[in-house]
Amino acid sequence: MLLDKFLSTLDANSIIYLKNAPLLNLNSFRLDSYAKVLVYPETKEELCYVIEQIIRYNLKYFVLGNGTNVVFLDKNYDGIIVSTRNLNRIKVLGETIEAECGALATKLSSVALESSLAGLEFCYGLPGSVGGAVYMNASAYGSQISDIVFKTQYFNLSKNKVYEIYQNEHKFSAKKSIFQDNKGLILSSTFKLKKGQYIDINNKMNELITKRKSTQPLNLPSAGSVFKRPLSNYASKLIDEAGLKGKRVGDAQVSIKHAGFIVNLGRATGKDILRLTQIIKAEVKLKFNIELEEEIIFVK
Repeated sequence: MLLDKFLSTLDANSIIYLKNAPLLNLNSFRLDSYAKVLVYPETKEELCYVIEQIIRYNLKYFVLGNGTNVVFLDKNYDGIIVSTRNLNRIKVLGETIEAECGALATKLSSVALESSLAGLEFCYGLPGSVGGAVYMNASAYGSQISDIVFKTQYFNLSKNKVYEIYQNEHKFSAKKSIFQDNKGLILSSTFKLKKGQYIDINNKMNELITKRKSTQPLNLPSAGSVFKRPLSNYASKLIDEAGLKGKRVGDAQVSIKHAGFIVNLGRATGKDILRLTQIIKAEVKLKFNIELEEEIIFVK
């Protein structure tokens, strides 16, 4: 069996994995899902090797960062989940910071603060990983990752080689990067920052986290903003004006506090969340003739 051969390669290289692994603590919606196999590479080299072997044996897989933009549609994922959680090293080099793909964005901003480096304040409180932030060009409060990314190292899946790209080569746009087109696997990114005053950076971070807490439903499991911002408008405003605040499918609900969020009231399923997004899109299209585009990723 191909899966057994794949697992044998992991055993031979002492790579950590679990069978029939719970994903409850690996996704921010807190969906009660399981993976046939969950792999935890410890280094960038191990991550590349694991992906090489998965492709070699033609196995179904999904690479998971901090699981903050992901919805598992089925209770049991019939494939391999590769978690980047242990690839979390962060290194300060002068006025730049290099971070592995699994490092948390909010941790990255804290490391920048410790070195009095400005530019990452908006990442404080963002729940995602560095890989996910670069992949989606994460943004908040008028700033975005593309403002500060200098270099990214990635694994080319079709060529089985590691490459580096710089600045404009990322082809960033709203919630988009080159990695959504070339399917490259982000290994690490380097961010170019500016020297600042510790107290100013700290005050800015505290200001932004206070805003988050006052406007977002952080007390319930969610994946942040469900939809990308449409041209010249806001998804949350359109959803609110469509009268959808509080709309439920099972335990998935459009947040009463922030209409751009879907929250899990307790026992929501991936299919509940999918159905609710479909209802939202249909209602907004009907009332405003605007097509909302999901920011979250549905994993089958």
